[in-house]
Amino acid sequence: MIDYEQFKKMKEYKEIGLSKEKTRKHLKITMYEINKWWHLDEKEYFEKQSEATYQMDPYRDFIIHHLKICPQMHDMNIRYKLRENFPDFNVPRSSFQRYMRKLREQTGFVRPFERQVTVRPDLPPGYEAQVDFGQFKMRNLYDREVRIYFFVMVLSYSRMKFVYFSHDPFTTATAIEAHRMAFQYFGGRTQTILYDQDRVFVISENLGNIVFVKEFEDFVRKAGFQVVLCRPSDPQTKGKVEEVVKHVKESFLKGRIYSGIDSLNSACLSWLDLEGNGKVHLATKKKPRDMFREEVKYLQSVKPEGRGVGSVFSVTMDNYISYKDNRYEIPQEAMLEGCRVRVVEDDGNLLIYRSATDDLVCKHPLCTDVGRVISLEGKKRDIVSMEELEDLFADSWVAETFFNAIHEGNPRYMDSQCKRLLRMTNYYSIAQLEDGMAYCSRMGECTVHELTSYLIFRFGESVAAQFLNTSQMRNYKRRVAEIKEEQNGRY
Repeated sequence: MIDYEQFKKMKEYKEIGLSKEKTRKHLKITMYEINKWWHLDEKEYFEKQSEATYQMDPYRDFIIHHLKICPQMHDMNIRYKLRENFPDFNVPRSSFQRYMRKLREQTGFVRPFERQVTVRPDLPPGYEAQVDFGQFKMRNLYDREVRIYFFVMVLSYSRMKFVYFSHDPFTTATAIEAHRMAFQYFGGRTQTILYDQDRVFVISENLGNIVFVKEFEDFVRKAGFQVVLCRPSDPQTKGKVEEVVKHVKESFLKGRIYSGIDSLNSACLSWLDLEGNGKVHLATKKKPRDMFREEVKYLQSVKPEGRGVGSVFSVTMDNYISYKDNRYEIPQEAMLEGCRVRVVEDDGNLLIYRSATDDLVCKHPLCTDVGRVISLEGKKRDIVSMEELEDLFADSWVAETFFNAIHEGNPRYMDSQCKRLLRMTNYYSIAQLEDGMAYCSRMGECTVHELTSYLIFRFGESVAAQFLNTSQMRNYKRRVAEIKEEQNGRY
C-alpha cells in the first residue's frame, strides 16, 4: 500500500493529465498500486488504511516480541510465524507489509544493516558486544596433540574481553553457559550482541528469514538483549572479536603446554587481567579496563535463572569431582567417566547438574573443611566385586586369566576397571569381550584401556561413542592405529 504522500502526488499528477504509466515511473510504484488507488478519494484511502491497521493490531505484541529478539528478522519470516501460531491469520500481504513498515518506524526496530555498509561507526558504551568461537591445537605434558575450543565475547566500546575454553566443540547448551559466565564476568549485558550465522545459534538464515535454535531463542528472550547476525563474507562487521580470537591464539595459547581445561581457564583469567584487558589498545589508545569503568554503568543486569552460574568440572573414573580441595561423589548410574558437570553453591549445599542437559544429578552438604571425601547420603559407595563379573563370564578361562592379570598388575585400580568393564557389557556381547580379552592376554597387556582400544579397532567407533565422550575417544585413537598396523588388515 502506498503512503499518504504518494497518494497525494498521484492525485496531483492525475489532475494535470499525466498518464498512469508516467505517474508510476515518477512515484516508483507498481501498476497494480496505480490501478488500485487511481479512482479513490481521500476518505476511501483512510478507510482502507484504518481497516488494515484494525486487522493487524491484535498481533502487535507478538510481532514486537520477535523484533526485540532480532530486529534484523525479515518481515516475511514474521508473517510465517504469525500464520504458524495463529491459524485464523488472514491479512493480505500488502496490508501486512505496510503495517510492518510503520511499526518499525514507530518502535525503532529498523533492520540494522540498512544503516551500515563498510566502516562501522563508534558505538556508545553498553550498546553492543561481539561473540565468536575459535579452536587451537596444543601439546600436552606427554607431547600429544590436543585440540581445544574457546568462546570469546568483547564489548565494542571498551574492548573489554572474556574468554572461556572447552575440550569439546561448543553446543547450544555450552554456548549459552559461556554467555552466562561472560555476563557474570562483566557484571551485566549489552543491548545488542553481534554473531556469525553459526549453527550453534541459527538453524537457517536465508535473506533475512532467520530461524533460531529454540534453546538459544528462549535464552535471548529471558536475558533481554537483541541479536544481530553478520552478513556472509563480511568479516569487518565483527572485526573487533575476530582480532581478539587472533590475539588469544598468538599471545596466550601459542607455546603453552596443555595441563587440563580448568587450569587453562584459570590461566586465561590471569592473562586477561594482566594483558588482554590491562594493556593499551591500539585503536582506542586506552586500556580496556579503564574504559570499562565507564561502560559498566550502562550494562543491563541479568537475573540468574533460579540459581547461580556455577563452575564446570569433569567426573573422574571413580565417579567423583574435586571441588575446593574436597572430593564429592556422583551417582554411578547417573554419570559416565569424563562427563562434565556444573557445580553451584546454594544455601549451604552443593548442587551438581549435568552440564550438557542441565539436569540435577545430586546434592551434597557443602564441606567447609579440606581434604575430605563426601559420599552420597544414605548410600554406601558401590564397590563392584569380582563376583558380579564372574557371574557374567562363568566358566570362561579367558576372562579368568584377564581378571587375574588386572589384579596382579595394579590392584589399586581393580575396582575402577571393573566398573568400566561392567558398563561395557551393555554395549558389547560376552563373545566380543572374550575375543578382546584373548587379544590382551596374547599381547601381555591386560588392562581395560587395551581392551577398549582393541574393541574400537575390531567393531568400530560408533559403539564406543555410546559410553565414551569425544575427549576420551581421542585418547584411544593412537593405540587403535597401532593395533590396526599390527593386525595388518586382518579384519
